[in-house]
Amino acid sequence: MSCNDDDVDCAEVLDRVYVFFDRELDDRTLTYDEIKAHLDDCEPCLSTYDIERVIRETLARACACDHAPDELRLKIRARIQEVRVQMTRTP
Repeated sequence: MSCNDDDVDCAEVLDRVYVFFDRELDDRTLTYDEIKAHLDDCEPCLSTYDIERVIRETLARACACDHAPDELRLKIRARIQEVRVQMTRTP
């Protein structure tokens, strides 16, 4: 996936969207402002971001204050990463 922004790679933005949501960016690659600017200008990334945002909000409402165990969170994040890699490799 790509857009007109030569400075920021869409795959990198989407790879960091979860830490962006949680405001846990470490600024090693992209800053919060760079990701926000990219999402504002890139329709495909914004669409994916919005889907992820809606899913997170729905889960937050459904789960109320319950937090997933750390082990489960790690498994889910690993699986999400696997799917994301598969999606980038599939034409």
